[in-house]
Amino acid sequence: MNWTARIQLGLALTGLVLLGLLRESQAASTGPGYRDTFWMGVFASTVVLDGPQGMRRLVQALGTRKMNAAIVQMQGQDKDLFRVAEQGGFKLLFAPAYELDRNWWGDGGRTFPDTPEQARKAAREIVGRVQGEKSLLGYVLYDEPGAELKSRVCKITEAFREADPARAVTGVFIGTDEGRQSLVRECRPNVVLIDVYPFTQESKPGDFTMRGFFSDLDFVDYVRTYSRYLEGRPLWVLLQTHGTDWEGYKLREPSRAELRAMNWMALGEGADGIFYFHWSSFQTWRGLGDNPELLDEVGDFSERIQPIKGLLAGLERVNGEFFPQSKDPRHYVSTLRRGSSAEKYVVVVNRDVQRSQDIAVASAKPARLRDLLSGRVFAPGEAIRVGPGDGRIFRVVP
Repeated sequence: MNWTARIQLGLALTGLVLLGLLRESQAASTGPGYRDTFWMGVFASTVVLDGPQGMRRLVQALGTRKMNAAIVQMQGQDKDLFRVAEQGGFKLLFAPAYELDRNWWGDGGRTFPDTPEQARKAAREIVGRVQGEKSLLGYVLYDEPGAELKSRVCKITEAFREADPARAVTGVFIGTDEGRQSLVRECRPNVVLIDVYPFTQESKPGDFTMRGFFSDLDFVDYVRTYSRYLEGRPLWVLLQTHGTDWEGYKLREPSRAELRAMNWMALGEGADGIFYFHWSSFQTWRGLGDNPELLDEVGDFSERIQPIKGLLAGLERVNGEFFPQSKDPRHYVSTLRRGSSAEKYVVVVNRDVQRSQDIAVASAKPARLRDLLSGRVFAPGEAIRVGPGDGRIFRVVP
């Protein structure tokens, strides 16, 4: 090899090393990683948020309730919103719907080529405007896409992951059909974020059938149609707190006990984040910010689990190690574990939203359960009194 070639090779290797160090530095500068924290927040939009003042009210209302994040449909030029979030110690998941309509999905008759080059161009433009924001947690790029958009969903997901590898890149997924669920498997968002809306005006109290999505699946079974594809990725759920009054689609708001049960079942299914739709009142629904009863319920839950939020991120549901002793469908029991760790946790939920229940936990190998919040230890098979819609989380102890 001649000296010119050696010098060129040396410069190339030096460049690769410096690039690697730069990327590590960028990743370190973003603060808590999206995988390292249990996230709680809301879905919001600048269409009805009322600018920085509205963001300040949101951050204050949720921050006092120990919540830490929001998904916000906004524009990259809305720097004031990032600043308000940063000042409040809050994180934003940026949903750049407006920009992507203008450079990727198409808008007002404009179309853009469905190519990797156009996807990278769109991602670089958007990421370049916001990547330095300290309050930026990640990107929510699409909302309930159908299978016909698979090519574009996959390309834009990959482009954002390349442009900002340290942050969450996802979209909101919905539905049980193979086409929609294939987006989670094939497009590889690094977080799986799903809508979960069970309640219509026909739903009886405590009926968690997914009528809001025209499905006869139960809440738990619906979540599991997505969690089976996680492959180590975090699971975030977007829970229903709203009703609608549209022709042919009439949701109802959950009761406090129903929302409480959804929160606990989400924990039992291994959720690493819980968000609520929608913060602001708009169209035919009342926003969570205008619903004191449900906002208090969300806050009570968030404050109650605050001491263990650091533990919750990264737990995954495992099949069948602990289960309800009774076959009563109102008794929910799940087992959680972190990777290959020997430590196990058990979540118990009373799905009866009107009455307390005594729930006993069974397992193939009898074990005691220590309540993570109260410290009380339950013997194998001992009944656990659980209030309407309420839940408990335990560590398995010898």
